Amino acid sequence: MSRTFTDQDLQTWEAYASAGETGLASGPRVVFQCVSDPQRRPRFAAGQGDEADAEAAVHSMSVDDLRALLAKSEELP
Repeated sequence: MSRTFTDQDLQTWEAYASAGETGLASGPRVVFQCVSDPQRRPRFAAGQGDEADAEAAVHSMSVDDLRALLAKSEELP
């Protein structure tokens, strides 16, 4: 499941957990997709534990924590 939030620039983002680079549950990523500007490239940040842990983190984080994670994220290649 995803979670939607607004950043400091009033852009709306969808955050969700994804499998790691190898497609396995380990090494998960938190992916950010800009809903208000679909032309922006998706971004990602490394998650902790496995994909289920990353999903739980996305849903339990405060909006400020999601914004901070977005600020540290990188564009998907």
